[in-house]
Amino acid sequence: MSASATSTPRCIIDRTILNEDTLGDMDDVGLTVFASLCGANRGAFVLQPPDGNTYGCTTFPESFSRNAGLNYTIPNSANLTQSYAAGDISASATIEVVDQYVSAVYASSFPGVDSNPYGCNVNGLATLVDCPTNSGTKKSIRPDGDIIRAVTLAGAFISQPWITGGKSTLSMEEVKEFYKLEDFVEMATLGVNTIQIPVPCDTFFVNGEVAKTVSHLLVKAANAGLSAIIVLVVANPDESVLVEHVKSAAIFASASSNVVALQIPPTSSSSSSASLVDAVRSKAAKLPVLVPTDKGQLNNLSFPSDRLVFAALDVDAKSSIADIASADSLRTTAPVSSCCTIFNELHSIDRAPIEWLDCYHDIPIYVTSGFDLGIDDCIHQDEDAFNNYGQCDRFNETIDSAWWDRHRQSLASRQLFTYSKGLGWSFSAWKLFGEDDDSGSIETPSKLLCLRDVAAAGLMPSLTTTSTDDVDLDMACLNGPKSDFIMGDATFAPTAAPHDCGNGWWNDTTLQCDYWIPPPPAPPAPIDYTTLMKGAAGGAIVAFVLVWLAKKITGGRYENYQTLP
Repeated sequence: MSASATSTPRCIIDRTILNEDTLGDMDDVGLTVFASLCGANRGAFVLQPPDGNTYGCTTFPESFSRNAGLNYTIPNSANLTQSYAAGDISASATIEVVDQYVSAVYASSFPGVDSNPYGCNVNGLATLVDCPTNSGTKKSIRPDGDIIRAVTLAGAFISQPWITGGKSTLSMEEVKEFYKLEDFVEMATLGVNTIQIPVPCDTFFVNGEVAKTVSHLLVKAANAGLSAIIVLVVANPDESVLVEHVKSAAIFASASSNVVALQIPPTSSSSSSASLVDAVRSKAAKLPVLVPTDKGQLNNLSFPSDRLVFAALDVDAKSSIADIASADSLRTTAPVSSCCTIFNELHSIDRAPIEWLDCYHDIPIYVTSGFDLGIDDCIHQDEDAFNNYGQCDRFNETIDSAWWDRHRQSLASRQLFTYSKGLGWSFSAWKLFGEDDDSGSIETPSKLLCLRDVAAAGLMPSLTTTSTDDVDLDMACLNGPKSDFIMGDATFAPTAAPHDCGNGWWNDTTLQCDYWIPPPPAPPAPIDYTTLMKGAAGGAIVAFVLVWLAKKITGGRYENYQTLP
């Protein structure tokens, strides 16, 4: 959408995902939309222009219903979801009310929403429009204007023992044998259009065998129709030396016919990054430059004087014990199974900062690392420094598991949809060194990071038809992954389904349903929506949100709810 320089960005429902045709396919609009937003702004929002009232989940303005074409008032979010479920309100009217609510909550978040990368987060269902710096033209660093669909040549020039069979480094002859012409052709057939090549920062300054091998791989890639991104990797060098290294890399990249961008190494400050960008510009005036960053640094990014400088985001979520799936098969199955669900949800949330940076700072994001199907750090389990928290002891249980296949497919689809919102992405690796078969079985954790292997296993959506307007890909973010507690395949013996207690929970001690708000003794009379008491609506909302929180805390197992107050 085109917008003037004076426009105020709006957060709205992405109608390519959630619309009157797809609403019926959503498992629970209440949990997906309202439960994630009811606490925003301490639960309050106002209309613009103000009408002298403050609203929230428990009280909707009459204008919501009027604007949706209804001849009666939907008083609150709980009533909306109940009315839609009962067939009393159409899908199109429901979407209109939801859209107005999302927009009002976001607009009421000022001041500060312009500095909050996650302000427009509704589980991946919302998008920013009317961006003052956004011309509406999709930006690209590829000559053909397409998004980057890349795979990283992991282990070729930077030590990664998990992919090279324990070897710290490969000889240049081994690298050439590792990445054959057939590999690049297979990449292109799969839908990849770019390769990402991490190299030591001094590669082109020294101009030795590594540089020659890089040129050798670029020729193979070009013959397969692939572009390339050179990624400079370094560990705390002297900055003056680093500048010379970057200049040499810029000369090499600009002289290569299929190199479309150069990624500078990470630095300790924005001023240091600026000096490296200047180093590139001194040798290559029109070469796109990628500046590495992570989610914690997004607010500090700014490249006002150079329209060919972009952010290269590391989205890896496996950096601490709190992030990985840790489980002991002798104790509980919940952590490892729930972790895949949590990762699915986190990657939908990643859409918000990607679109925020583009909207408010006019900086499109390229996802340079972290896109894969791994949910733990098990690729490092054979290394001396690895800390075994129990997360890798049960991987064999996931092999040939239909349950894990479903979750991994969901994880792949969500990431692909989300990361395609920016400049594009690079998958973590192509294949393992010394393993040329693609049997389609994921029997080791490292294969979850290899695009060839996850594609052969049927876990990746088609890369050739995955524009952000593709219906199947959009549907990946419509619902969260299926509940973890009923597996029913070879991974685990089927567990009992939860008792349906409505807005309550099953008490294993008393063998009955318990409630925060007791249910009525008999079926209720038809509700008069125009006179529904706000206090009753507030109680329904409290129960609604608490049940949602309980589901999140327990992984959806009603039988665990008795531990809650």
